[in-house]
Amino acid sequence: MFKVKQNHTFQNPMRQQIDATTQGKQSDYAHAVGGVNQILDRGNIGISSRSQASVLDNVKKVETGARSEVNAHQREALNFGRDAFDSAKKGNYKQASVEAFGSGINALASAFKSTYSETPNEKKGIGPW
Repeated sequence: MFKVKQNHTFQNPMRQQIDATTQGKQSDYAHAVGGVNQILDRGNIGISSRSQASVLDNVKKVETGARSEVNAHQREALNFGRDAFDSAKKGNYKQASVEAFGSGINALASAFKSTYSETPNEKKGIGPW
């Protein structure tokens, strides 16, 4: 798993829960979430309960094959985009900028992953044609 620091102690309980959910997972998505989550915790960057719930759901569903990594990144791009608008409206521009950046990165990850990742149906042998 991609970790910045192996023995990091999480300060944010919501981020600690995300970390616990990514432990032992094999997907690239869970590994990326684990690393980015730790970086954001070290920077004292929060996460909304809506986005936390979405990340937890995505990690679990990607791992079981119920959701593609492409779709997980698309969902995060939308959620973090919503959070960025909400944070900006509240005047929390640092948080908004991190969320907007996260939205953009997830949109790019979705586009990149779509070029080579199999969908859940393709993994089951059901081709698109």
